[in-house]
Amino acid sequence: MTILGNSTPRIQTTPTALPTRGNEVAEFARQIDMPLLEWQKYLIDEASKIKPDGTWAYKNVLAIAARQNGKTHLLRMRILAGLFLWDEELQIASAQTRDLSLETFKKVVEVIDNYDWLRKKVKHVTRANGREEVMLKNGMRYKIVASNSGGARGLSSDLVILDELRQQKTYDAYSALVFTMNARPNSQFWGISNAGDHYSLVLNAMRQRALDKIEKNLDDPLCFMEWSASPHRKLSDIEGWKEANPALGRTISVDAIKARLSDPPEIFQTEVLCQWVETMNSAWEQGAWNSCMQPNLALKPDRPTWLGVEISPERNSWALTGSQILEDKSIAVGLMEYQDQDSPIDDLFIAGRIAEWAKHYNAEEVIANRFTGDSVVAKLKQAGINANVIKGSDYYTNCDQVLSCMSGGRLAHSNQPELSASVNSCIKKSNETGAWYVMRRKPSTAAISMILAVGKAEQYGSRSQNQDIVVA
Repeated sequence: MTILGNSTPRIQTTPTALPTRGNEVAEFARQIDMPLLEWQKYLIDEASKIKPDGTWAYKNVLAIAARQNGKTHLLRMRILAGLFLWDEELQIASAQTRDLSLETFKKVVEVIDNYDWLRKKVKHVTRANGREEVMLKNGMRYKIVASNSGGARGLSSDLVILDELRQQKTYDAYSALVFTMNARPNSQFWGISNAGDHYSLVLNAMRQRALDKIEKNLDDPLCFMEWSASPHRKLSDIEGWKEANPALGRTISVDAIKARLSDPPEIFQTEVLCQWVETMNSAWEQGAWNSCMQPNLALKPDRPTWLGVEISPERNSWALTGSQILEDKSIAVGLMEYQDQDSPIDDLFIAGRIAEWAKHYNAEEVIANRFTGDSVVAKLKQAGINANVIKGSDYYTNCDQVLSCMSGGRLAHSNQPELSASVNSCIKKSNETGAWYVMRRKPSTAAISMILAVGKAEQYGSRSQNQDIVVA
């Protein structure tokens, strides 16, 4: 009996009843003898839903599936549809590596070259390095841009494609690309990826946004579909293979997957099962962070404030979070500042920025972790600011306090993207005594600054009575 992958995703935003133009893409693919698989038809049908005025129902499309299932082929068909069917004036595509963008470009051009009825509509194809572009006689264009903050500068796009979204470690390229759509009346963003890791800042934040939409039934023009193995699946569980590989039994064989079982487990989980490996050892209960979201929370300078600061072990990332006890005895916490770069950040700069926030909020105390925070705390003390480093045992206590508040529904947050992504990256570790803590690492920098701020507020509040924790 043939084992077939699931054509419908394990996780997805609720489908709409609107009409679709996806059938046009499927028919186009059939005409060029490159028919879509069932899962590709399912995705393109939903992603191409249109509102009564003819514009896209979804401004953003995010599709996640395991490697080699045909995500790039679907992108190629979407690009060709934009050129030859939908008159999209400019489509821009990018990926973290130029080779990946070029591979998709070459496949698009290959299709055009193979069919006279397509080739006759082309004005020119530019293959020069750094200037790759297809332009039709009616002015429609598709081009490759660099995956950096300046690659798409000056452009105005109808379609933006970012392949292997998991590789985007900062918002630089993503922001530069999506802002090219602002002046276009019917634009759409497509992100394609397999499972990410704790460094996949853009993918993790966008996926979290989709999960929030599903869980809270939010009005968000985002189409999200994820083919991934359920977290409880064992590596050898064929049901997990089917969940993560919609092309299984069609273009991917069972034997091919079996051959990968000898690979390191974390590689198999990411590449074949499309699982976020880091989240399997998460510090928090599944869904606890999402269930605590509350919008429109803010810190105010006229309240007593405690500041938590965390500097990553690599010293190229740091975050500052403030905490306040409100009138109802709850505690509000908000991410004030976050910086992430490739090179180490000067302690003097960090201390200067913290001092500005401390003076603005008249902070009661600034708290940091040892080793990376020692130098900054010393500089703050020289400036007359009450600043201290935390003992390891106290840090463990703080972590457990946040877990208790989160699991008990006594924590709330306004879903700041960088903070949410950082919280979701937290990995639980235990020491030789059995005490647990959130591992200090770059992706968790913002979350740890929150943990320190919550701990200090809890310490103050517990002197009088138990407090609810509210994260703004």
